[in-house]
Parts: sequence; structure tokens; C-alpha cells
Amino acid sequence: MSLALICGCAVVLAGCEEERTGGEVVGPLGGPRVAESVLALEVIDGVPVGITDIFVQGEDVHLWVHWEDLDPPHEAEAVWFDPSAEQVGFTVLEIRGRAAEQITVFTLELTQFSETGRWDVELYLDGEFQRSHSFLVVDILPG
Repeated sequence: MSLALICGCAVVLAGCEEERTGGEVVGPLGGPRVAESVLALEVIDGVPVGITDIFVQGEDVHLWVHWEDLDPPHEAEAVWFDPSAEQVGFTVLEIRGRAAEQITVFTLELTQFSETGRWDVELYLDGEFQRSHSFLVVDILPG
């Protein structure tokens, strides 16, 4: 076989490779962190009810957060963004007390005229990004 033919075959074979996967172990985790967070229609007695990522104009969006390994005091902050990526609000909560685990709830009150589309909320602890959630705001529930 000529060198040109071998090189041509190598290019074709390289282009047919299967997708690859990978991963890594990150840890151990130290310090305060989010154990779990969800968006919900309501929070009753500290428990999220109606966990969803689709909300209708006029509903309240509740971000429920379970924190672990806290050594208060801390400042937890939620920053809300509309579909145009414009910041529409933020809330800062002071976490005090001695409990290593805490629940915080942040609420966005949608209006009947809130923009439809994909919204985002970013969660921070002491100014450091922790996680974000995306959710849809619709004028009427599908189905």
C-alpha cells in the first residue's frame, strides 16, 4: 500500500470513532454546601410541595434549599433572571443559629404579565456561586 492510501484510511477511521465518556471524582467536599435544592409551587412547614420546573404566569416560584455543614453566620442569596437574561430581583437571607443544617426558601412572585419563556435563578452563599435552576414560565399549562 502506498503511504497516501494508508494516511487516507487513517483519516477516515479517525472520523468514525465512537463518542467517548469520562468522569472524575471531586472531593472530599469541605465546608458549607447545598445538599439539595428544588423549585416548587409551595413550601408548607418547610417541605416543598408541587416540585416542578414549569410555572404559569401569576404563580409564585419557590426555591427550596437544604444546606449542610454550615457554621453560621452566612448570607444566602438568590438572583432571578427573566428570559432576556435581565436581573429581575434578588433576595439575601442571613443564616444564623447553631444548626449545621438549614432550610432556606426564596420566592419570586410572577405577575399575570410576567414574560413567558426560560427563566433562571442563581444561588450564592457568602458571595460564592453554588448552583442554578432553570424553569419555564407559560401562559397556560400544556396538555
